[in-house]
Amino acid sequence: MGDDRARVGEALADRDAPSATLLAIRNGLKLGASLVFTWGIALTIRMMLPRYLGPTRFGSLSFADGFTTAAFIVLGLGADSYIRKEVAVRPAHASDFFGGIFALRVGLGALVLLAMAAVLRQTGRSGDVMGLVMLYGVTQFFVSANATFSAILHAKGRVGAMSVLAVVTKVVWAVGVLLAMATGARLWAYAASYLASEAIETVVLYRLAAAHVGLRLRVDRRATGAMLLAALPYYVQLFATTAYGKLDISLLEFMGNTEEVGWYGAATAVASLTLLVTPLIGWVLMPMFARAAARSREELDAQVRRSLELILSVAIPAGLMIQVGADVWVRFMFGEAFAPAAGALRILAPMFVVMYVGIIYSIALVMLERAWALVFIALGGLVVNVTLNLLLIRFSMRLFGPGGGGTGCSLAMLATEIFVTSCMLGLLGRGGFDRRSTLAIAKSVGAGALVIVLDRMLVGLGPPRLVVDAAVYTAFVLGTGAIRVREIVSVVKEALRRRSGAMGD
Repeated sequence: MGDDRARVGEALADRDAPSATLLAIRNGLKLGASLVFTWGIALTIRMMLPRYLGPTRFGSLSFADGFTTAAFIVLGLGADSYIRKEVAVRPAHASDFFGGIFALRVGLGALVLLAMAAVLRQTGRSGDVMGLVMLYGVTQFFVSANATFSAILHAKGRVGAMSVLAVVTKVVWAVGVLLAMATGARLWAYAASYLASEAIETVVLYRLAAAHVGLRLRVDRRATGAMLLAALPYYVQLFATTAYGKLDISLLEFMGNTEEVGWYGAATAVASLTLLVTPLIGWVLMPMFARAAARSREELDAQVRRSLELILSVAIPAGLMIQVGADVWVRFMFGEAFAPAAGALRILAPMFVVMYVGIIYSIALVMLERAWALVFIALGGLVVNVTLNLLLIRFSMRLFGPGGGGTGCSLAMLATEIFVTSCMLGLLGRGGFDRRSTLAIAKSVGAGALVIVLDRMLVGLGPPRLVVDAAVYTAFVLGTGAIRVREIVSVVKEALRRRSGAMGD
């Protein structure tokens, strides 16, 4: 492995580092445009679903989604992170192991479905809920396949057709949901529309990967075994982080009730809007970081610092506006029946900002061959999260009343992300920040604190106060130089000017 990476470094040494950055930005713009459309569709449906279904039925849907996502994480196998790191510099390598992990996922998926059915029977869930969970479970198989195909195409830099496909399949899902609402269908119809969109995406992505990367479906046991061994730390880390990110929904269902799950699901739906650019981090930055790491530690550190600064310039204000306007957003999007979700949303909004920092640092540590350290951090985070959820869910329900269970889950998630990100920063050291990035982040956080205090003083104004909040924050960060608008605009313009040099669609 070390010799291979040395040869890669020599091969890449004569490449212009800024060109690699611009290539990543160009691909990011393509993927970002796709995300704008898909998130626009998803946002519309997410606003309509809770209003139409109500807290209890929406809670059942949220439980099925969260329960199956946590259970089917075993199908990940660490493949996607491995692909973004290794296939970025060895595209043909994908065919060596893809057939093997596909076959393994089929077998594991069947076992997971059987295990979930046994758990649902033992906990007395209804036949409708069991059927809903089974449909979501089958869908998760296609989701895992699509994530792997996407990782292969991202590593190669072929994202144009994939971006269009993302919009098309999101439309298929939205149409299915709207038909289910229009016909008064039972909950299984909503799961079926999700399954149809993911299955279509799997077929098309395989064809794209075959065309652009020469991907072939063959089983090579030795190559698959070597890939699984190399990807083991990514696998365990992803298992732990996804588990503590989704187990809260299941624990809230089993320890609380379905209505509490519905409120918490609504809060997470709004808060997740701050994660709009999260896919771009893995899709675009991981291949870029891999190439930078192959050249030098100093270049990797520089990429990490600038990427962190750029991404947080978007994430912090987005999280802030969701936090201060939690009561407004919940009532506007879902109606008065979901008002108890506001408490959880106020805590989740800043938690997602911390998550952005953790994602970037984790990618950097992977490039520094610290994958096993990330595994132990993630496992520690899982222990912290489960322990806090067990302690806080019922306590918070008694303390805060309706919606308190979700508030407890949110507190557990926030504490977990702070723990995990702090550990990663300790490992990365000063390479993860410099004076410039520290000052920029400190100024943004200071502006946020000022706005939160101001918002509490203006709460009597109702929704119009959010306009004042936004104006004050913008004036503060621009006036103090926390956000360098000219620098951001110049980088994007340069990427657009050099688009003709990008890797083809």
